[in-house]
Amino acid sequence: MKYYNIYIFLFLGLLISSCEDFLKEEPTGSLTTESDISSYEAGVAFATGAYRALPGWTSGTSEWGGNQAGAREYFTGKAYSQYMGARLWKFEQDDQSGEEDYFTGPWNNWYTGVRDCNLAIEMIPTIDGLSPEDQSHYLGEVRTLRAFYYFCLVRHYGDVVYNVATLEDASEAEQPRASLKKIYDEIIVPDLEFAVNESNLPDGRSSDGRVTKDVSIAILADVYLTMAGYPYQEVNTDPDKAWCEQGSWSMTEYPVNTTSAKELLQKSKTQLDALYGKYPIGEFSDLNNPEMNNRGGAIFQIQYMEGVQNFPVYFWLPMNSYVSSYTVETGTNIPSPAYHESFNPADIRIQDRVYFYYSDTKAKKYDVNESPADKFPVAFLYKYYDYDAVKGTANSGLNWNLYRYADILLMLTEVNWTLRQLGVSVSDNDIIKGINEVRVRAELSEYQAGDVNLKAIMSERAYELIFENKMLWDMRRTRKALVDGQGQFEAIENFVGHQPTNFDHEFGNKHLLSPISATEIKNNRQCTQNFGWQPVQSGS
Repeated sequence: MKYYNIYIFLFLGLLISSCEDFLKEEPTGSLTTESDISSYEAGVAFATGAYRALPGWTSGTSEWGGNQAGAREYFTGKAYSQYMGARLWKFEQDDQSGEEDYFTGPWNNWYTGVRDCNLAIEMIPTIDGLSPEDQSHYLGEVRTLRAFYYFCLVRHYGDVVYNVATLEDASEAEQPRASLKKIYDEIIVPDLEFAVNESNLPDGRSSDGRVTKDVSIAILADVYLTMAGYPYQEVNTDPDKAWCEQGSWSMTEYPVNTTSAKELLQKSKTQLDALYGKYPIGEFSDLNNPEMNNRGGAIFQIQYMEGVQNFPVYFWLPMNSYVSSYTVETGTNIPSPAYHESFNPADIRIQDRVYFYYSDTKAKKYDVNESPADKFPVAFLYKYYDYDAVKGTANSGLNWNLYRYADILLMLTEVNWTLRQLGVSVSDNDIIKGINEVRVRAELSEYQAGDVNLKAIMSERAYELIFENKMLWDMRRTRKALVDGQGQFEAIENFVGHQPTNFDHEFGNKHLLSPISATEIKNNRQCTQNFGWQPVQSGS
C-alpha cells in the first residue's frame, strides 16, 4: 500500500488556484491509492500536487548564499560571487562533486516532481467527480509537468532513472539509469505530444501558473530543438553505448547535419510558429514587477506568494550592503564583470536600472535619510530587484520565468537559421523576425539575414536571457561557448577546450554533464556515475 501526505496537495491547490473554496474535502491525514477519493476537488488537488517541486528552482543550499538558480550560472563560467562560501570557487577550480547540494538538490527536487506526477497520472482517471473532459485537462497539465521535470533531469545529468509509476516499496527505487534517448523518446516527447495534440488543455495564456496548451507548446518546441543538438544526436548514432559513463563524446558540429536533427527542427518550428505573434514582448520593467506576474511576455512562470512562499531576492543583492530591508544580502548571484563588459555599450539593457544597476541608497531601516550606499564593486543584476520587497516588506511574490516570449523569438530565429544551414528553404524574414524584435526593444540595429550566424544568435540569447538559467543548456546542446570580449563577445568556440575568463581549467568531456547526486549513488547500488565525476559506485 502506498501512503502520501495529503496536506501539501490541499494547501498547494489552494495556493496556486487562488480560489477560496478550492477544496471541500476534509483532510484525512494520509492518502493511499486505495482511498475513496472521488470528488472533483480531490482530482484538482492531485493535479495541483504536481506543481509543488517547481519553487525549488531557486531554493537555497547548506552553504550560506548558495542557491540552485545561481549554481546553474556558476557552471557556465560567467558568474561572480562576493562570498566564496557559496562555493563558486569550486567551479572555477574544477573541484565540484556529486556530494554538493548543487547536484543532490536538483536531483531530489525534480524526482519529487516526477513522483507527484506519477501519482496524479495514476489517480486522476479513477476519480468519478472529474468528467472525461476534466480528466483529459488535468492529465495534460500533469504529463506536461512530468515531461518538464525529466527534461531538466536529462539536460543536467544525461542518463537518469526511468520511473513512470508509483512505487510499491522502497526497493523498487533501486534501478539502473536509462539512456537519455529512452527518456526523451518514451517519456518526454509522448507526454508533451499528448498534452498538445490530444488533451483538453485550455488554449492561450497561463494566467495563474497552471499549464495551458501554450505552455506545453513552448516546452515541446524547446525539447525538439534540444534533441536536434547534443547529446541526443550523438547518442542516437549508437544508442546501446554507455556514453554518459564512458564520456567518449567527440561530435562538435552545430547545426548537426542528420535526418533526425532536420526532422526535429521542423517539428520545433511548427510549435514556435504556433506561438509567434500571440504575446507581446513586454517591457523590461515587467521582469522585476510582481504586478506583472503571468502577464506581458510571460508564458510559464514558477509562482511565488509574498509572505507565504517568497522569491529569494536577497541572493541577487550586494553582500551586506544595507540597501534593503532584508536581514540577509548574499551577493552570490552576479554576472561576471567580463560578461557585463561583453554587452554593446549602445544596448539599453546595460543602462542603469534596466538589466543592471550600479549604485543604490541605504534602506530606511538602516538610514532614515536613505543616503547613498557604498560604491558597488561590480554591476549587479536589476532583473530580480523587486522594489517593494527590497525597500519595504522584505517579502517578494515575484515569479520566476521558465519561458517567456523573448525566448520563443530567439528560438524561432535559431531554428529557422539552422534549417537553412542544413539545406532547407527558409525565407529571410523567418530568420530575422524573432531576433530583430528582441534587438529593437534593446534599441540595437536590426539584422539582415546575412548578419545572422550562431555567434549572433547565442550572443543575443546571452544578453536577453542573462541569468535566467538558459546558458548552461545552450552550451551543452550546441557544444559551443561564447568568449568574453569588450562591447561584444569576442568569438564562439567549441565547448570542450573553452576556458572561461575566471576558471583555471578548460572544459573537458566531463563538463558536458553534471555529476550524479551522491545520495543516489549511495542509496541506489545500480546507479553509476557520469564520466570524470565523483563519487563512483563502491567497487567501480
